[in-house]
Amino acid sequence: MNMVKLCLLLGLTALIGSHTAAAGQLSLFSDFRQLQGLLPTMYYIAHEDKTPCTGVYRGITYNGSEQSQVLTPKGEVLANVCTRYLKVLMMEGTGILSDRGQGELTVNWAGNGRFLPVGKCVHGLGVRGKCLLPYHTIAADLEVYQVNSVIYIPRTKGLVLPDGMIHNGYFVVRDTGGAFRGIGARRVDLFTNMESDQDNIFSRAGFHHRKSEDAYLVVGETKKQVLAEFAERFGDLF
Repeated sequence: MNMVKLCLLLGLTALIGSHTAAAGQLSLFSDFRQLQGLLPTMYYIAHEDKTPCTGVYRGITYNGSEQSQVLTPKGEVLANVCTRYLKVLMMEGTGILSDRGQGELTVNWAGNGRFLPVGKCVHGLGVRGKCLLPYHTIAADLEVYQVNSVIYIPRTKGLVLPDGMIHNGYFVVRDTGGAFRGIGARRVDLFTNMESDQDNIFSRAGFHHRKSEDAYLVVGETKKQVLAEFAERFGDLF
């Protein structure tokens, strides 16, 4: 048995304790369909308080005096912000606006450069009303992957999350973006919650869009078990 299969078996044994027979465990390998190596990028929640108004962003230098408005689809003003923050917010899709007397406000991309406040999905809203799950959501090309597809990336298993939890190696396709249309199966975006796209648990572990990562599409009973585990862990967010 090669190392990848051994790691899969160990992960499955921990996840599905009821499958104790060796033959039953080995049969679960059919639930893992190897993908062509993924080339992951990362995305995060753009917090206004933690985003500098000065400096270079996507080739443009900002001095901090530039101002813009965060607008709803109806043109209502949600907040006046520095322009550099708005550009970051538009790129990431989800952000937290500073407390302006009524608490912080999470907003989500609504198309055409506009945003909407979100309710229960405090980490952001993906496609079809799906809440983003910190460190377990993948944004992908929906012409290739279906919403709620489960992907297993072995090298993420065991990574320690900021809240002290241990990553189980599984992700759910719950998001996409204009940049993913027609891009194919290999390019995906891993959601890193409040950690930046440049410094997070995945980047620190060496994940990079120029470095291919082994990955598997999870189907069958194993997919059902993984989704049930996410439902228990994330509650209303799932």
